[in-house]
Amino acid sequence: MYNETAAPVLHRQKKAKRVVSLALLAAALVFSVWYVKFDLVEFLSGIPIFITFIFADFLPPNLTNINSYIGPVLDTLIFAVVGTFISSALGLVTAFLMARNTSPHPVIRVILRGIVSFVRNVPFLVWASLLVVIFGVGTMPGLFALLVFGTCFLARVYAESIEELDKEATEALEASGASYTQIIKHAIIPQFMPAYFSWTLFMFEINIRSSAILGLVGAGGIGSNLKQSMDLFQYGRASMIIVILIVLILAVEFLTQKIRERIL
Repeated sequence: MYNETAAPVLHRQKKAKRVVSLALLAAALVFSVWYVKFDLVEFLSGIPIFITFIFADFLPPNLTNINSYIGPVLDTLIFAVVGTFISSALGLVTAFLMARNTSPHPVIRVILRGIVSFVRNVPFLVWASLLVVIFGVGTMPGLFALLVFGTCFLARVYAESIEELDKEATEALEASGASYTQIIKHAIIPQFMPAYFSWTLFMFEINIRSSAILGLVGAGGIGSNLKQSMDLFQYGRASMIIVILIVLILAVEFLTQKIRERIL
C-alpha cells in the first residue's frame, strides 16, 4: 500500500527535477546568447564568405620553398620527443610520491596533488604565454611549457593508474616483510608498465598537436611559421603548414598505435 502511494509521488518529483533542470539549462543558454550578442543571421551570412575565403585564398597550398618547412618540423618533433621523455620521467617520480598506495607520507601526497592540480587547471596556452614573457620569444619557452604541462598531466594519470593496480601482490610482499623499494620494483612497476607506455605515447601525440599552439604565442615550432604566414596574409603558405601538421599528426598517431600494439 505504501509503495503504491509513494511511486507516483516519486515519479512526479523526478519529473519536476527534470523540468527545473531543463528550464535552468534553457535560461543559461538564453543568457549566454544574449551576453555574447550572438547574431544567427550574421553567422549564417558569414558562411558563404568563409567558404569563399577557404577556396579562393586559402587553397591550394603553396608548394614553393617546401624545404623551408623541414627545419620547423624537425623542431616540432624534437620538442615532442624531449618534452615527452623528460616529463614522463618527472611525472613518474611525482606519481609515485602522490599515489595513495605508494606515497611515503600523506603530507607529501597532499602537497604534490595540490601543486599538480593547480598547474593542470591553468590552460596550456597561458603557461606558454607566461614563459614567453619570462624567457622571451624562442624555442626554450615552448619546451618549458611542454615540460610543465606534461609533467603534471602525466603525474596525475600515472598516479590514478597506480592507485587502480591490484593490491594483492603489494599486500603479499608487505606480509613477507619486503621494503618500500622492493614493493615498488616487484609489485607496482610490473603492473604499471602497460599504463605507463600508453599514457606516455598519448602525451607524445598531445605534444605534437601543442606545437601549433606554441607557435601562436611565439614559443617556437612549426606553429611560429603558421602565425607568421597568417600575419603576412600568405594564406597559401599557411594552408601548406596546416597540411604538414595534419600529415604529421596522422603519422604520429599511426606510429604510436603500432607501438601500442607491439608493447601492450
